[in-house]
Amino acid sequence: MSTDASLFPIHFFDCEIFCEICAQLKKFKVFSQEKYDKNYGKSEIPPNKPLFCRCGKCSSTVIYATGEFAELQENPKADFSKIWELGNPEIGEQVFHPEHGVCTVDGMDRVYDSLCITLKNQNDEKIKIQVEKPFAGNSNEFYRLFPQDAENARIGDLIYHTETKLAGKVIGLQFNGRQTIIVEFENEKIAKYHCDDSYYLTDAVLEKNAAWWCRDLFFLPNLHISSNSKILSINCIAPNYKAICELNKIISSIPQVRCIIAHITVEKLDINLDDVYRKLIRNYIHICDCHIEAENQEIYISGFYSNRDIPANVYRILSKYPLKKIILDIKMRTDMKTIKTINESDHFIKISRMGKKVHIDGWVRSEKEKRKAKLKAFFCSFTFRIENHLWVIS
Repeated sequence: MSTDASLFPIHFFDCEIFCEICAQLKKFKVFSQEKYDKNYGKSEIPPNKPLFCRCGKCSSTVIYATGEFAELQENPKADFSKIWELGNPEIGEQVFHPEHGVCTVDGMDRVYDSLCITLKNQNDEKIKIQVEKPFAGNSNEFYRLFPQDAENARIGDLIYHTETKLAGKVIGLQFNGRQTIIVEFENEKIAKYHCDDSYYLTDAVLEKNAAWWCRDLFFLPNLHISSNSKILSINCIAPNYKAICELNKIISSIPQVRCIIAHITVEKLDINLDDVYRKLIRNYIHICDCHIEAENQEIYISGFYSNRDIPANVYRILSKYPLKKIILDIKMRTDMKTIKTINESDHFIKISRMGKKVHIDGWVRSEKEKRKAKLKAFFCSFTFRIENHLWVIS
């Protein structure tokens, strides 16, 4: 699927993926639309965000979703199984037994030089098996059973084919007409498997579904939707951030949509940052050491807050502005204590303590008033550790 690479400016990570042009496993560079941290806080990465993947050999491209990579999952081994005789089972783990299917290890007892393992099958029946010799290696490896659980395969998953008794790794996914899983087995053979899914929605059906779900949007005449390999491309002119959020919520709820690539234009209007800051204060949103930047219809806000409702309220207040994105880099501080608040029609001053320092936030009319506010903070706190963050708004 070809798309504009400029929509994906951030190099996220590198991954080995099957390349259709090269017809073999190749190193791909993976790019994202926004910055993620794939080492920490993986649960915060939404599963349906598009990633632009480019082959390092032939430069061919493909779009995958964040949820389609095993290494981006918080718990990548959920519902996986160890394979009987391929690893040392532990109590509570799932194992696949060639005769009894998927079982849970319920108990382990040593009887002289042998081991008695109690398994519990899917019907909660207990099965006792005497093991005379130790298991093989790979004791920490878990596998997705194939083809039983193929529909949920992700790139990087270890798989075990229960019919051929071969282990392998998922190296690619395809969604053109039907879902196809590309696997490289331990004998280096690459094979494609078509999922037997009778409820597979085609691109034509997804486009019709999306148009129906969006039928009540007031900016529908400006909305153009297309689907390719179950990836929806959205082109539209939206009035503000609230409309964009509403559109994303609707599109994300459509079944079987892998991810969304949005080309959204927001009505061009100048955003006065002084007005934004005063709007936040007038709605009781107090951010210490508040910095606001706006560029390309995106707004960035950093600072500290003490009320846990602040982030949600910021989104609520700014949702009617002509913005494509709101980026908050604000951190909660439970040790922030208010010392004094001065709220007048022509200025607002909030003096607070955070740790060993005193902070002055709000807005005044002139630099002279800003300097006088520092003197007030001193007489309120009797400390010279004062940071003055007042905005001068004439």
